[in-house]
Amino acid sequence: MEDAKQKLLDMNINGAIVSVIVERERDGDVEVLLQTRWKPERDPVYSGTLEIPAGGIMAYENIYAAAKREVWEEIGLRVTRFDPDIRTPPYAPRDDDCFAFLPFCCQQQLKGGIPRIGVVFICRVEEAEVKPKAGEAREAFWVKLEALRDIVGKQPQTIFTLQLPVLNYYLQRKGETK
Repeated sequence: MEDAKQKLLDMNINGAIVSVIVERERDGDVEVLLQTRWKPERDPVYSGTLEIPAGGIMAYENIYAAAKREVWEEIGLRVTRFDPDIRTPPYAPRDDDCFAFLPFCCQQQLKGGIPRIGVVFICRVEEAEVKPKAGEAREAFWVKLEALRDIVGKQPQTIFTLQLPVLNYYLQRKGETK
């Protein structure tokens, strides 16, 4: 039984993922970080599409730690804040820590691909140069909301499918789409 539990600890649980919309303000404009997904050996179908940082949540990994880890692993920046940052303190009445939190939204793969389900956060990062990591992303760049709206609306096939509804919902919440 302990071996089975250890295997769960060492792997992503049931396709659970965390995605992160990284935003910043520049000259009065909100910008979002996009990256070109580049995993041709592991995911040739979606390599070359645009995405936001995302990845698997390991068994028992705090979701905020997972979000920070994914941003660091994929673009080399440290998360400085989540927006909003709504979470309870951990509760452990039986030596089994649990907490509740409010993400920006949730996402689910309904057909094709990997049966993923995940949560999405919005965050801010340190002011530093973006450094996409080999094996994760080919390039990373900032886009203004207007440009993001054009990509989502006019070139949806260029976006990693799992994140297309996330970005569309984000733009709706920002008042950038209908």
